[in-house]
Amino acid sequence: MISITGDNSKLYMNYEKILPSAQGMAIYDGMAFILYHTGVCGIYDLVGKGDKAISSFRLGSFNDGHPSSEHINHSNQCMFSAEHYKGNPLPLLYVTTGNSGGQDENGYYYRCAVEDIRLSKTADGKLSAKSRLIQTISYSNTGIEDSPWQTPCWGCPAWFVDSEEGCVYIFSSRYRTTEEFLEYYSYNNYIITKFTKPPLLEGSFVTLTANDITDQFELPFNILFTQGGTLKCKKIFYTFGLGDSRYPVGIRIFDLEKKCICAEIDLSHSVLASEEIECCAFYNGELLYNTNATPGSIYSLGIRNSELLLKAQ
Repeated sequence: MISITGDNSKLYMNYEKILPSAQGMAIYDGMAFILYHTGVCGIYDLVGKGDKAISSFRLGSFNDGHPSSEHINHSNQCMFSAEHYKGNPLPLLYVTTGNSGGQDENGYYYRCAVEDIRLSKTADGKLSAKSRLIQTISYSNTGIEDSPWQTPCWGCPAWFVDSEEGCVYIFSSRYRTTEEFLEYYSYNNYIITKFTKPPLLEGSFVTLTANDITDQFELPFNILFTQGGTLKCKKIFYTFGLGDSRYPVGIRIFDLEKKCICAEIDLSHSVLASEEIECCAFYNGELLYNTNATPGSIYSLGIRNSELLLKAQ
């Protein structure tokens, strides 16, 4: 395992937030797609580094509280797949929705929304975007007591997709990762649960259960307050922390093949030490991560450090 202090992190760009609560971030073709609480997306130019969104729109999974606040699309985590739906140049976006650790009759509130975002140009040359919800993937704990698996959805689970392998993962923990559960710190573990990716059927609602789990492993717990991340090269890159003494910011890299934590990044003394980190994604060889500061901020770990992480064993 390698450790990086992150002290050489640098500001990549600032931008104007279109809503107060910035959350998940995914990057494609020089554009950062930054999601906001309820499921609004702002697109920002990473090449020109303009401070205003070049387009904004509602996700197909937009939800501001129907039928209850637990169903709000918090948009805590998102990542692009490698699957282009019906010839769309932009691949499908996988978004973690939900606003509560509980569940309803369809499974846990934290679900995976598969979004097809279509970009076009208006008559005056401006970028226009709209999105359709293609599929919703839920997890229900039905049958867990008769299986060898741990419950994969405690706390705030996040969904990740590996298009090449044809699978989806739930990243969660045995207990919540907040101060209220500190008494369980030494008993807590990260839990990574694997499923075969459901066939993509437009308009479908798919409920996975314990019977659909194909693999699962746990890893030692050592940092509080889960946020969001991305999957690349068979590794989950995950951000943690609020930017204060209770919840210092950092990143952990989870190797899905070797089933280990292969890298740790301490950002608690970096340029973003006092900001709430939210998510991360790769762009031109650099690991970029966004925060919920005002103005909105995107930081870079640096190309050399990013390359180290991709090679970490």
